[in-house]
Amino acid sequence: MTRSVESQGWAKAPAFDDDPARRAAIDAHTRRDKAHYLDGGLHEIECRACHACVLVKKTSTSQTSVQWTAAARASCSELRSVAEAGGNPAMTPTCGRLSASIDHGVAEGIIPPHGPTDDPDGYL
Repeated sequence: MTRSVESQGWAKAPAFDDDPARRAAIDAHTRRDKAHYLDGGLHEIECRACHACVLVKKTSTSQTSVQWTAAARASCSELRSVAEAGGNPAMTPTCGRLSASIDHGVAEGIIPPHGPTDDPDGYL
């Protein structure tokens, strides 16, 4: 009789239930990964046109991560017009006016560059 994947845990990674110290270390690294990739380096920036506030992280000169809130999406006339036309605002690459505000924030030092060398724990 073969056991199901559900009863064994994730098929590609052992659970280390028999090694509590290793399990605790893995859990700690997972929490650090989540914090780094989901929250680390995010800075609030306000669009100078519609005043929507989003969270922004610059990881390189050509890569920008933007996290929109529901309130920010509702404030942005460009995203609202996409939705009103039957489109999906989540598939809209960016709002041009917000991009200009982000560029201004970078130029003013409000949004500092954030990359692997900026990790205070030296994790990456």
